[in-house]
Amino acid sequence: MKRNLIFDFGLHKGEDTAFYLAKGFQVVAFEANPELANACRARFAAEIEAGLLTIMEGAVAPPSAGDTVTFFVNERSVWGTIDKDWVERNEKAGASSKKITAQRIDVADTIQKFGMPFYMKIDIEGADQHVLEVLAKFPEKPKYISIESSKDDYQDVVSECDRLRGLGYNRFKAVQQEYIPGMRDQFQRMDGTPFSYTFPADSSGPFGDEIRQNWMGYEAVLDEYRAIFRKYRWLGSGSALLRIPGLHRMLWHFGRRLNIGLPGWYDTHAALDEK
Repeated sequence: MKRNLIFDFGLHKGEDTAFYLAKGFQVVAFEANPELANACRARFAAEIEAGLLTIMEGAVAPPSAGDTVTFFVNERSVWGTIDKDWVERNEKAGASSKKITAQRIDVADTIQKFGMPFYMKIDIEGADQHVLEVLAKFPEKPKYISIESSKDDYQDVVSECDRLRGLGYNRFKAVQQEYIPGMRDQFQRMDGTPFSYTFPADSSGPFGDEIRQNWMGYEAVLDEYRAIFRKYRWLGSGSALLRIPGLHRMLWHFGRRLNIGLPGWYDTHAALDEK
């Protein structure tokens, strides 16, 4: 494991990569949308020149997909995907997509080229599980990992946690993403120096022990998700209550002030015990 290396699956506009670079990590970032990849090359030109950032442009997909992949660029740029089911879901939410052809990125080849990262953020809209399948082939794993958890079916979350546990992860956090944008806190760089950071829109937030929640075991995190899915029924994105004009915004402000808030959506973070 390279303790100074992070893989950012889902570069988008560089929201998370900027934080990882600020902490002093080297980053390999993955982005299938060429417009976003080009914008990040301009934004991080100095870091790329210094060898701190490598942008892998293309779509993460299994070898069976071939050398090129159909990628669906969504009008909501965070919803780009290779998964047709996700395209259908996005269209039902009123967000249309257009097809492009992207070079396929082989995750195993990338790990062999750059090494196993200390932390792996996986947020690639429908392809997260493929990355976990590839990790199963390697004897070593990232110390920390995160994936976007399902909002549709509790059993999907159970399967996600089962797969993480099968990879050797035994400590978990269910991290609410609704209030990450605008959150400001103190963090540490790799050299131990402190710095303040404010997370912009579409950020995934901190990782590892810098998330201000306690680690929990497998059964405890599933209990947590049971409670989350009860909230989804009342205040999830498809609930009738949130169709009432202005209610979402009112609950958002009320919940942020009391640090409870809407169910929003969650990332599952997992950690390996130190050897």
